[in-house]
Amino acid sequence: MKIEKKQRFNGQANRVYRVPVTRFNAIKDNPNALMELAYQFIQNHQNYQVPRIQELKQYYLAQNDIKNKADSPNPYHSNNKIASAFARYITNIRVGYFLGNDIQFKVQQTGSVQQSVADKLDEQLQVFNQTSDESYIEEQIKKDLSVCGRAYDLVFVNPGETTLNLAVVDPETAFVVYDDSVKEQPLFAVRYYQTGVLDNDLVEQYEIYTSDTVFRFHTDGGFPEMNTPMPYAVLDSQEPLFFGRVPMTEYYNNDERTGDWEPELDLIDALDDSVSSMADFQDDFDNANIILTGKFANLTEPVYKLDKDGKKVIGADGQPIVLEPAHPNVNPHNHLWYLEPYAQPTGINGGRAMVNPDAKYLTKTYDSDGWKEYTDFLIGEVHKYTNTPNVNDPNFASNASGVAMSYKLWGADQERKIQEALYKKGLFSRLCACVAYWQKLNILPQAVNTATLAQVIQPNFVPNLPKNDQETALLVQTLNATGLFSAETLRELAEPITGVSADTEQQRDDDETVKQQNATDAYNQGVTGIGKVFATGEPAVVEQPVKGDENEPAETD
Repeated sequence: MKIEKKQRFNGQANRVYRVPVTRFNAIKDNPNALMELAYQFIQNHQNYQVPRIQELKQYYLAQNDIKNKADSPNPYHSNNKIASAFARYITNIRVGYFLGNDIQFKVQQTGSVQQSVADKLDEQLQVFNQTSDESYIEEQIKKDLSVCGRAYDLVFVNPGETTLNLAVVDPETAFVVYDDSVKEQPLFAVRYYQTGVLDNDLVEQYEIYTSDTVFRFHTDGGFPEMNTPMPYAVLDSQEPLFFGRVPMTEYYNNDERTGDWEPELDLIDALDDSVSSMADFQDDFDNANIILTGKFANLTEPVYKLDKDGKKVIGADGQPIVLEPAHPNVNPHNHLWYLEPYAQPTGINGGRAMVNPDAKYLTKTYDSDGWKEYTDFLIGEVHKYTNTPNVNDPNFASNASGVAMSYKLWGADQERKIQEALYKKGLFSRLCACVAYWQKLNILPQAVNTATLAQVIQPNFVPNLPKNDQETALLVQTLNATGLFSAETLRELAEPITGVSADTEQQRDDDETVKQQNATDAYNQGVTGIGKVFATGEPAVVEQPVKGDENEPAETD
């Protein structure tokens, strides 16, 4: 198989789109001019960026480049094209490790935000996350980041409603355009897609989101690769937005916007080629040609020339004319052949040499040990360069201590830290849009700066590691003994063991405290127990068991 020797993707396949802010400000309120500008980016996106994203998605689906490998020119040669699911394996491990434990959004009250405002913000955020299925959307975003190197989500409100919604947007159909400043502030976002009945009556839809308006267009001519003429773009509607910023957020997997395994595609291709070659060898070995040496005891019948009556035609020598002489009866479907030794003339003084019958397969020798060593090398390299633990490694013990496990995941943790910082940056943009909308509805005070309110929301990421409940319980016990840690911190540490969140555990503890206090007060006030005797002076009454009660002692003679 051909391994890429040059750049795999076009130089513009991962280009960040920018436009001078002065040019954008001059046309941002002119729908047609804005569409004309956006269309230039749409064409570039379709021609250069979408092919890369599509190829990466194919690798995730195990439709690797080996599927495009040309067949062998030998029609009798096997042509296995086995694609590994390495890309999918790495992505699933990454998503589970990063978001196997849901993100915990903590609203921490600060001096600039009153407690009542923080409580209201926490309430709105919890409802928003629950109604929008936030935890699942986070996993979709992380999967797109792992595969494509970038991901998008969109905050929106359905027509006629006020409820805030959240959706993930396919990187194949969307992008964000930034200004030309150092901070790269988003100016507008584009989402484009086709609608129709299966592949018929297709209409191209275009949505352009700015900080205060969404413009919707459509064309009937085709996507940019079909050279849709701009005059055919029709403005369908423009609607105001109340998010204070572009509502579509772009997330980066890293500064280069590459996927988790994208740099190792050549190694994956080499692994596919190696496994397919071994499969070809196995198939060819099973269907190898056989070499038979000796005189066949069983021959076919000669084929004679026949007249119109089906009788043998006699030649000039008085013998039947033979069209096809008798030859060894070799049928590849037979499992047995009868061979006899025979004397082979040597050509020297009329000598003869005895030839003994023999049968053997014509095969080539395959270096299976070398193949295994090479394949294991490739697998190890992919694991190493993607910082993915190899759970099949005999040294990767299931009973390893927390320290040993942390060491094995050390490389993954370094990468996770970078990705977590970039993910939080995207979350802050999303939360700012949500807060601005709630301020517009007067749910939150407009006097407080939107960014200030969003900053009190702290997303906490807890990596999903193999559990060692005994070590965790010992750690909680040790920290509790020092007296230096709050009960809330200890509850958060114990959450992986109990499966109960720190907030729920706090509520249970508070409920039990209230219940116990109520029982004590009732006793002291003479409502229950012997305290009632002292409080009222009434004689104590011992309740008699009801006849037939299962707890009543049995009568004795």
